[in-house]
Amino acid sequence: MTFPGLRITGPHPGPYVLGDPIHVLDGTTHLGLLQRVSMNASGGELLLEDFVTTDLALVRSRRLTRLIMVEVLSFFVERYPSVSAIGIVLSADVEVIEGAPGGPAKLASVREQLLQSVGADNIRITPKPHPRYAAHFAVSGIWPYNRDNAQTLAAALQAERAAYAARLAALAAAVNNSANEASAPRSMLSRLLAKDR
Repeated sequence: MTFPGLRITGPHPGPYVLGDPIHVLDGTTHLGLLQRVSMNASGGELLLEDFVTTDLALVRSRRLTRLIMVEVLSFFVERYPSVSAIGIVLSADVEVIEGAPGGPAKLASVREQLLQSVGADNIRITPKPHPRYAAHFAVSGIWPYNRDNAQTLAAALQAERAAYAARLAALAAAVNNSANEASAPRSMLSRLLAKDR
């Protein structure tokens, strides 16, 4: 089984217009919205921030966070070769992560590792003020376009797609096994009843 990748679109039909928010979909399932895509005055740098997940439980259960980030970054790298650097800001509402194991500090550390793994540098973890929660952080970094980073990103994209395909196959197999187990007693009963006739 192969996975062709997530689908990334703008808010309107037709080609994506730089600066528009982007929707991230797995087939027809809407995973989230990257609300802010901005370019600096020279046109050489992009800033991607404010990704809002549609269904956090689904994204967590399918372990899609890294795939989403790699797909979105690849989308811009492939379509806008004149961009020399992409700024990425990873953050979330604290209500979403309240009570999660390790809390906001653990999430900030995971996000830092995520950015490092695709070649981002100048990574910063900064407090994001919130009236009710003190330990809320935004993690930002710059992904500079160069040959090494492009190769790292391409390898990460391929690996994440393959890992997701394997998870989907395992999920489908588990569903099939459950269905077979549920139908087995009925099949046995049907055979016994057929013998009595």
